[in-house]
Amino acid sequence: MKRNMQHELLTVQVVETNQWSYPVHNHNHFELILIRTGSGQHIINGNRFAYQAGDIFFLGHLDSHYFLIDKMTCFCCLSFTELYMTGLTTPGTDGWLQIKERALTTSRQLVGSIVTDRIEQQNLNALVDILLTEQKNHRPLISNQIVEALMKTILSLIDRQLAQQQGLNSSTVSAASLMQRIGVYICQHITMPDHLRMEKMADVFNYSQSHLSALFKQQAGESINQYIIRYKLQLVETRLRLSSMTISQIADEFGFTDICHLNKLFKRYYQTTPTEYRRSLFVPARVRNAYLQSSFR
Repeated sequence: MKRNMQHELLTVQVVETNQWSYPVHNHNHFELILIRTGSGQHIINGNRFAYQAGDIFFLGHLDSHYFLIDKMTCFCCLSFTELYMTGLTTPGTDGWLQIKERALTTSRQLVGSIVTDRIEQQNLNALVDILLTEQKNHRPLISNQIVEALMKTILSLIDRQLAQQQGLNSSTVSAASLMQRIGVYICQHITMPDHLRMEKMADVFNYSQSHLSALFKQQAGESINQYIIRYKLQLVETRLRLSSMTISQIADEFGFTDICHLNKLFKRYYQTTPTEYRRSLFVPARVRNAYLQSSFR
């Protein structure tokens, strides 16, 4: 069997043909194949699957495949190596567990397209179209922050689909990835209270409100609301130390109802009010340290 070797970390290309010219083969990389138009059959590890426009196939290192084309087909192929994927993973996390597992095992289960939901198919196609636009405009795919952000989203979507395909509970398969994405989202929207409402976050991460709350608390040991409050107060404390903003301005920046609301929460965690905390910054170090030792509980 021929082995298709890819030396580039990441490639994306579109091919329209009425005859598949490659013999049965496997890869040294991962391959996401999006069917834009056409129909035919996709033979994966000896299993035969009918394909049509909208189908999305994902192949690991050991998956062998080829196509039998019935109707002129437009293939969009996104290929990336495990080294590239590892470079996108945050240190200390498990990353995309199902994708990595795909590299180590031949997929013998009778599953064709990994995405059947039309909206999910459209989302993945839209993300890949942006990659194609970057390439068309002669921008490098490597060391490109936009491409890296797109690929992280694409990999997360693939990982979720593979987890669902295998009938696994997403809370155990990609909990670390979910927590990472929630943390990034909160950081990006910390001054936008409407974006941090539970109903909005549940919609963003495609979970019910109760399920998302339970998953977060299970992993973090506190509720999402508690996490957001702690994070806001850490930023408030930084503003008090390093900026000349008034307490009213700080309260408004982070969406507190009013100064009283901020005072109440700040005192709960720091055992002092924002005004008293700021005053403490101008007293001798031995007194100031007493305030600083009042850390979050």
